Amino acid sequence: MTDREAERRRTRAERYHLVAEIEAMLDGPATYLAVVFAVILAAELILQAQGSSVPPVLGWIQLAIWGIFVVHFLLGITISPDRLRYLRRNWLTAISLVLPFLRAFRALRAVRVLRATNSVRVAAGFNRLARSLRGVLAWSRAGYAAALAATSALLGSAALLMFEAEAPDSQITDYGEALWWATATLTTVGAASEPVTIGGRIVGLVLMFGGLVLFGYVAGVVAAVLFGTSRGVGAGTSATPDR
Repeated sequence: MTDREAERRRTRAERYHLVAEIEAMLDGPATYLAVVFAVILAAELILQAQGSSVPPVLGWIQLAIWGIFVVHFLLGITISPDRLRYLRRNWLTAISLVLPFLRAFRALRAVRVLRATNSVRVAAGFNRLARSLRGVLAWSRAGYAAALAATSALLGSAALLMFEAEAPDSQITDYGEALWWATATLTTVGAASEPVTIGGRIVGLVLMFGGLVLFGYVAGVVAAVLFGTSRGVGAGTSATPDR
């Protein structure tokens, strides 16, 4: 290996380390901003679905948080030694950062396109918040699972209401019913009402799979705790000398 190649590898490793340090440093603030963004996004979708006007302050707050996310993304992709790899890891975030520009076009006034755009915003918001929570709650797997379940219920119910609120024969016409349906689906209990629109059924299908994944994750955490406890008890028993 030549000196130039060694220097190049060292520089590459240092840049990867710098990106990791920046992301670790911004984990806390990014999580708070992601939570605020998710709550405001859910509120916006709920108000739109129920035919109410969205307060302009919500849009300004979203725009400010979006600007911070843009700076964070540009900083990461600029410092990263492998920009294509960074973009592949954050492709959903990149799409969500472009959406505010796309919403300015007249074509997005169509209801179907607007719903599709909002669906991508929901997916991107969930993805960002889930990644932030994973860093902040790395010390508590149970806490991480609970946070994911709450996030899924919040955004999933808002997306469900967006499709179902004005659909004929739909029983999910208010946020309370949508939240109940999403929570019952995530907990694998099931609800009496069913989505009637294609978009609502897709959201419901995602929530069903999400509930199964969360259930499996929680079962794994419980099994790990019980297995660790039993191992500790067994080790303590075997270590006790006979009398």
